[in-house]
Amino acid sequence: MASKIHYQGNHTFCKTEKGYIVYPKALNIVWGNDKRFWKLPKYEKDGAELIQVNWLEVTGCIDNIVEKKTSSYDIEFTVSLMADAFGWSESPVYIMAKWGDNTRWRKVNLTSHEINGRKSMMPKTTITITKGKGNNADKIYFGLYEVWNKKWKGGLKIHSVNFTQI
Repeated sequence: MASKIHYQGNHTFCKTEKGYIVYPKALNIVWGNDKRFWKLPKYEKDGAELIQVNWLEVTGCIDNIVEKKTSSYDIEFTVSLMADAFGWSESPVYIMAKWGDNTRWRKVNLTSHEINGRKSMMPKTTITITKGKGNNADKIYFGLYEVWNKKWKGGLKIHSVNFTQI
């Protein structure tokens, strides 16, 4: 993913009272440096807006994890569908996480989150990851993917990725 068309995030994250938060400027976004496909955040806490892609791959990593009580986190991609969103009805996304040798994933249908017929901010959609053993046990890798359907989709806004210690 070293190509100029793929956006390499700054890989920063913030410690919060209950875990960590990662903003879109820190994420790696396939096709992110091509303005036909993505509108990248200008400032640290701005969202990233998907214009259109047929290959959605947004990934990140937090490292130097320091657990207090437990070694589990709920990971939540905070996203919304904009009014002009398209292509999501047949394109569920997958949230995936890896911590050491432990890997988890979850399929999410974005179009099932509507209020009064209008697309809205998704309710909390999380995946829980527990610390595994082996290499990279001090790093959590995570991602949001839709790479199988090969249909065009757009109108997704990524606001943040939240890690809440459980």
